[in-house]
Amino acid sequence: MLFVSESTQVPRDRLAKFELTEESLNSFRKNNTIPIDLYNKDGQILIHKKKNPTEADFGKLLKFELQGVYFLISELNKSKSTLQNGKQSSAKLFDQEKTEKFAKQSASLIEDLRKTSFSSEQAILVQNSINEILTDFTSNPDYESGIFNILEILSVAGVPLESELMTKRTIVAMGMKVRTKKIVKDSNEKPDKREHLTLMMASYLADVGYTKLDIKEHPGLSKEEYLMVQQHPIISYLMTLNAPEITTDVRTLILNHHRPYRGTGINNNFPDPRMVFKKLMSVRDKYSKEIGKERIVADIERQLHLQENNVTSSSREEDIAILSLASEYASLTSEQSWRPAFKSSTALKMILNDSFFSYSNKNIRHLLDYVGSSLTNNENIINTGDFIITASVDSERHVHFDICVVLEIDRFQTRPKLQRICTIKPIFKKGNKYRIADFDLNEVRIDRRKAFIDLAHSTGATRVIYIIDRELNTTLYDAVYKMSKAG
Repeated sequence: MLFVSESTQVPRDRLAKFELTEESLNSFRKNNTIPIDLYNKDGQILIHKKKNPTEADFGKLLKFELQGVYFLISELNKSKSTLQNGKQSSAKLFDQEKTEKFAKQSASLIEDLRKTSFSSEQAILVQNSINEILTDFTSNPDYESGIFNILEILSVAGVPLESELMTKRTIVAMGMKVRTKKIVKDSNEKPDKREHLTLMMASYLADVGYTKLDIKEHPGLSKEEYLMVQQHPIISYLMTLNAPEITTDVRTLILNHHRPYRGTGINNNFPDPRMVFKKLMSVRDKYSKEIGKERIVADIERQLHLQENNVTSSSREEDIAILSLASEYASLTSEQSWRPAFKSSTALKMILNDSFFSYSNKNIRHLLDYVGSSLTNNENIINTGDFIITASVDSERHVHFDICVVLEIDRFQTRPKLQRICTIKPIFKKGNKYRIADFDLNEVRIDRRKAFIDLAHSTGATRVIYIIDRELNTTLYDAVYKMSKAG
């Protein structure tokens, strides 16, 4: 049964939040058991511990993913070994020859698109290529825990920047998707990879619109140039319309791949939805007058409906965020004309430190907790002894920022056990994007209680939003180090 009576309700102070992920569900499937009783946020039983659980049992749990699933704190030590993921594998997941071939095919496509429109033949070639990459990846016995050696391969592949970005973005997005959503079998007992291939296809084609833009690569874009850059999702979307092999779902991800932030707060989403709507209306009206364009018009109508009604699913939201995060990682780890490539660990820290206005806690966890260490040779970017900053929201929707020291990391690096040092206020700036430019050392309030915070078992809205790294922010690091020693 899904629920039991109120008489069996467990007090909330006896419960801790269970991280319900594809990884934990896969562990249950592998061991053919649900090892602990699981409850809803009100302390009512969702499912008892049981052997030989069915997919229907897992389906019941997933219905409560957003509301939260909980377990008895008293069960923690007994189930710890079951809940932990175990050691990462040192196996390298990508074949150099196949990856180089994929990158060089990408380079050829980009050159073709500078001169011609995107065609059905090109769409089929891309579909076959990414299907081969996905099949090869999931056939590796270490695919859930091995090392993503993509930077190592592309550093000597000798492909142009655009191809390097396209290849990295597609492969990192694939890894995030596979590790957060298991590939299941369809009714004919064949692997159902549609969602994974959809995301990979969108990741591959998301930036093809740049082939139609004449913008020189440099860091100091003018406001006009940045507005042009913001149009590339629309251009990429329009470029795919002539190829019926590209599904509407792929095009939806392409059109929205720089819109990972949900909600009404200040964010870095672009382009502006009014601009998108106006452009789509214009193109639809044009094609509505032409014979044989019914399929294209129908696709545009679908996108207009989604834009107008702000309709989306949690799965699509996650895919948009995965695509956007993979794109940022690809850019930061690639050499640009004005700067060298950042090493993988530095890139991940920069993404986290710049995430407050762009990504949810769940988005960042998908990157850092599921592929983060695989991108950095099994090294976490958050470790015991590190100083980090958390953000939490109170009942009046006020955001509080705390500097903490990491005491312990159990399973996920974004959910450590912390000790608070002080509160601090961020310095917000708006250039082309909203960002936390720094933190105000004149607005520090020491926590004399030295409160402990265990994010692994917290039911609140506290999240890690910044790593205080000596190389990235020397002044802040030195000040916090002195405070920690003085306390």
